[in-house]
Amino acid sequence: MKKLVVYVMFLSGVGSFIFAQNTTNNNFDKKFRFGVRISPQPTWIKSKDKNTLGGGMNFGFGFGLVTEFKLSDIIHFYTGIGGDLENGTITYKNDPNNNYEIGYITDKDGALVELKDGSDTSAMYGNNNIGYGGITKRKIKTTYITIPLTLKMMTQEYSGFKYFTQFGIDLGIRTKIKADDEYTKIKKNGVTTQVTGTNTDVDLQKDASLIPIRIGLNVGLGTEYRIAGSTSLMFSINYFTSFTNLMKNPSKYMSTGATMDGTGKLDFVHLKQNLIQNALRINVGILF
Repeated sequence: MKKLVVYVMFLSGVGSFIFAQNTTNNNFDKKFRFGVRISPQPTWIKSKDKNTLGGGMNFGFGFGLVTEFKLSDIIHFYTGIGGDLENGTITYKNDPNNNYEIGYITDKDGALVELKDGSDTSAMYGNNNIGYGGITKRKIKTTYITIPLTLKMMTQEYSGFKYFTQFGIDLGIRTKIKADDEYTKIKKNGVTTQVTGTNTDVDLQKDASLIPIRIGLNVGLGTEYRIAGSTSLMFSINYFTSFTNLMKNPSKYMSTGATMDGTGKLDFVHLKQNLIQNALRINVGILF
């Protein structure tokens, strides 16, 4: 009888242990999870036009809410909503001797003025308008609402760790785009002055792509470490590159040169723009 009692107690203990393990694993790998992330990220811009070059990496930052749905033991659907603040620098060819020089005009409020062929010179530079010429460098600053749509392929748990890869797309909605431009000449009231300066916080919304939607590739590698139950720390490095052009092509507000006829009418050579945004996102987060 004593042996039977001991045997039953042993089986009960083993059963409780197995149940506890299964409960832990199920909690760690439950069907729906929710969390938050922060994402310091090096960002840069590439250009497909030979007269415009990318100017190296800048530093951006992202944050957001994360949701994750279990599709199978190894595949999860990862999405959420967040914000990404990105920067990128580009440099322009500057060759005034061959009539290639980037320029634009702003009104008294600092807004870009559309460069229409056949415009009158006095009208373009009247009303306290200012012309900026010899633009050599531009730093573009953007803000997006970002929605990742990715598949997350996970390993089994090893000593509290799970490892994963991600593959999918990011959907971004642009809410702001501004620029800091370095120029070498300025024109006020018809008078051109050779001077080096920076025109800051130029609103590019009118010259950015007409539809403020960005779609891009999102791939990454990462790991999770289970703290307790379903709660885990997450770390990943994701590469992002946009499929869509950031700007209008050609620009309606920037030119590479202009000609004037005998009546003072201007014809512009509009700047070609094909700018692609990129980022290396370092995601740190917690999932519940």
